[in-house]
Parts: sequence; structure tokens; C-alpha cells
Amino acid sequence: MTLGYNTVGGGATKVIWAHSWLAGHEGYDGMIPFLDTERFTWAFPDFRGYGRSRGLAGDFSVPEMGRDLVDVADALGWDEFHLVGHSMGGQAAQWISGRPEARDRLSSLVLLCAVPSRAFPLDAEGSRLFEAATDDRDALATVISAVTGGRLGAGFVRRMNEVSRRTVAPAPMRAYLRTWTQEDVSSEVKGYQRPVVVFTGRHDPVLSAAVAKDQIVPQYTDVRSHVLDGAAHLPPMETPARTVALIEEHLLMGAEELSN
Repeated sequence: MTLGYNTVGGGATKVIWAHSWLAGHEGYDGMIPFLDTERFTWAFPDFRGYGRSRGLAGDFSVPEMGRDLVDVADALGWDEFHLVGHSMGGQAAQWISGRPEARDRLSSLVLLCAVPSRAFPLDAEGSRLFEAATDDRDALATVISAVTGGRLGAGFVRRMNEVSRRTVAPAPMRAYLRTWTQEDVSSEVKGYQRPVVVFTGRHDPVLSAAVAKDQIVPQYTDVRSHVLDGAAHLPPMETPARTVALIEEHLLMGAEELSN
């Protein structure tokens, strides 16, 4: 079965957005007003276990996420499309870019605060906290505050907590936690020659620009990096208008130097 998804806009440039671990497509509602809907058509799928795909079972692996995203493009009739992979969704996006049957359809790749293809293991304390966050509201609030650098206040944390708990049940969230912290697909990420832009949040305490430079950028040849001022790990929620503007610039102009 195809993932549940919604689309925004009716433009000629087609874009699929792969969401983070914390929330499905609802987590991006705040940036919808800033999307260019005349030049772009945006698709927002929910991975299995999230949102509109909450009833879909699976193995919750990186390849499954990647295949499901390509199936969404098929369902939409999109022969070519751009792909934005945010956090956990970025790990799946990297896997797609290495698949010979898929990468020729991928016009460009945007990796936004992406988990490296080799996964991102947590230390013992981090593992306990993130595991607890799958079914404990207070632990989830601590995670949300931590990944945004403790900068955005109780209202932001409360809102993200509500969206996350409404979006995904504990069991799939635990399964995906094991995926993005343990599943190494880096050996399959090779051969992609089209433009890639790697965004990191200046205040991201974990998936920083240094991590991206070391673990993501070397996989690609036509690649640029950009640090998002004012953002940590959740730029679509923290700095939605600026994040949308920079992504659209990349999609329209390729991986040329982004304006500051």
C-alpha cells in the first residue's frame, strides 16, 4: 500500500518531503503558508506508523522508507522529482540517491539536519532518554528542548510534544529509533551526480555542521553546505520562512552558492 500523503500547490517543479522522527507531516504545517504553490507541487507523505500511514505495518527500515517514498512518486505520476529529507527522513533520502533504479529520477537532493547514512548512535544516557521519549510526555519534552538548544521556550516544546504524540504511537517510534541510531546503509550510497545541498542548524547540538561535513558531504560530488542561522534541529518549525526560501532557491537554481 502507498503511504498516506497530502499535496500543496500545483506547479511544475515536483518535491517530496521526507519527515523527521519526532512527527509526521503535521509537523510542517507552520511552513505551508510560505511555500511557493505556483512554481512547485509539494508532497508530504507520512512514513509507516505516522499520521495518515499510522495503520501500515512494516519493518520500519531505511530501505523500506526509501522504497515507500519512491512509491509515492509513482502514485503521483512523477517521473522526476526533488527530495527533501529532514533528520530521519534524510537517512532514507541518502539511500534513495544510491539506488540505480531511483537516482535518475531524483532531480536534486536537499538534506536538512539529516541523520548520516551510517546512522547516528547515541551514548548510553542519550539512548535512555530517547527511548523513554517514545511513551513519556516529560521525556519527549526534554528531547524536543534538547534538539532545539533549549532556546524556544515552553510554548514551542508543548506544541511539538502535542503534534508528536498525536502523530505517532510508541511502538513504531521505538522501531524507528533503532533504525536511525543503528542501521548503517552507507555502503549503498554512491553514484549520485546531481546537485545536493546539505543544511544544518547553527544551534543544532547533535547533527551539527561538523557531523555533516565528516559523514554526509563526502558521499557526493556536486554538493554545497549551508548553515541556517536562528535554527537548531527543527528549521521548518523554528525558522519556516527562511528555510522554505533557501530550499526553493536550491530547487530552482541547483546547487549554486546560496545567498546569505
